[in-house]
Amino acid sequence: MSIDPARFREAIRTIHAGTLSVEEAEAIVALAQLAVDADGREDPDEVKTFFTAGKAVYELTGMPDLPTPTFLDADDPDDRMRELAGQLRTERAKDLAYAVAFVMAVSDVDLAPEEGALVERLQGVLELPEDRAAELAATISAAITPPTGPVLVRAPPVRRPRLAPRWRGARGRDA
Repeated sequence: MSIDPARFREAIRTIHAGTLSVEEAEAIVALAQLAVDADGREDPDEVKTFFTAGKAVYELTGMPDLPTPTFLDADDPDDRMRELAGQLRTERAKDLAYAVAFVMAVSDVDLAPEEGALVERLQGVLELPEDRAAELAATISAAITPPTGPVLVRAPPVRRPRLAPRWRGARGRDA
């Protein structure tokens, strides 16, 4: 599944309307990478989504041309998660970190148990209530999920069968 960069930027600006410090952006991108790495697999779409997400997050710093860094694997991902979460100073930054990590976990369509567990642990570390986490997941999912609704298809015109004329008797009346 690929991500629509414009819809993703709109979604993250809905979650975090202000600016981010470079340090907060780096922490958010590092948490996103933890989500990517959680299942031990990286498919090409997931990697592409990671860099698209990183670019959108860095745009919030006011320096959109910063390259999206990749980070070394941590010996203990939970310790690294707590360290990174500690760098997020505002609720909005924490919300954005959760949303970006969530979208990275589901971007390969197959949410592995390890990815689901990481997202749950991150929710706890960030102290996000369940309803807020669900709201953030729905908001950010709009960037990768095509809109639902009826698809309007124009039906071909209906051709009615031609009826045979009624037989008229010799006097011109219907028989």
